[in-house]
Amino acid sequence: MKYIAIILLVALGVYLYKRAQRLAEEELQQDLNTPVEKEIFDSASAEDIQDESHAFSEDAAKAEKVEVAEVEEVSTPADEGISFETKEATKVQAEVVKSEPEADTPAEPEPEPEPEPEPEPEPEPEPEPEPEPEPEPEPEPEPEPEPEPEPEPEPAVEETPVVATDESWANAKLSQALSDYRGSTGKAVKHQALLGAIAECYKQRKQPEYSAYGAGLTAEYLSVFAELESPSSEKGVGFMHLSTLLNDNGRFDSAIGVCLKAIEYGVLDGTVTGFEGRIIRIEKAKAKAAK
Repeated sequence: MKYIAIILLVALGVYLYKRAQRLAEEELQQDLNTPVEKEIFDSASAEDIQDESHAFSEDAAKAEKVEVAEVEEVSTPADEGISFETKEATKVQAEVVKSEPEADTPAEPEPEPEPEPEPEPEPEPEPEPEPEPEPEPEPEPEPEPEPEPEPEPEPAVEETPVVATDESWANAKLSQALSDYRGSTGKAVKHQALLGAIAECYKQRKQPEYSAYGAGLTAEYLSVFAELESPSSEKGVGFMHLSTLLNDNGRFDSAIGVCLKAIEYGVLDGTVTGFEGRIIRIEKAKAKAAK
């Protein structure tokens, strides 16, 4: 912006100076063309105009000199002046010219680097002594197999009947059933008569004589039942009564044996759990009695 303002001031000064000269010349030309009678007056006025134009031209020249001086003062700083920039450019050119011949001179070859000495080979490490083989551990003796537990023998049913010889305490129904059993020869009749005697003992089992007598008929009943033509088609009522009587008398193993026989024949006791559930109940009673 400073440079533009200075240039405008210089241009304005030059313009005013030339304009003043042109006006002066025009007035002088007009004075030469005027009549003779006006020469005295015109000459005086011309002199005044000439003096004025001369004074004006002097003022314009002074203004121009002042502007030029300002321009020179403004151009003196190192970072803004025109003359300084020219000097800097000249200095740079001189340095470039000076450096050119230096570049033309061939550079001296750099001395080759001395070869590095080869590193001395490292001494081979001494081989480590092989570790002594650890002695093999002695084989542990195989544990002796535990003896297999001997299977518990299945509860067997007593083969010899345990029946009281004195039957004077028996009621009429039991006495009649025993009489029919002993007097019949047919297998089916004998089975029905003996089944009736066991059923009467079961009903009267609250009395010790009936309970013990009925439990004593177990072996005899199993023998008669096995002689039937179709044992599996019979009902398991006799097995059910005998297992209960044996259980009440504390003969738990015999009671379980009767249930197993019933399962072997495939007969039912008329309950939901069957003889399997009856065996579980007898085992619980056995465990309870053992305490």
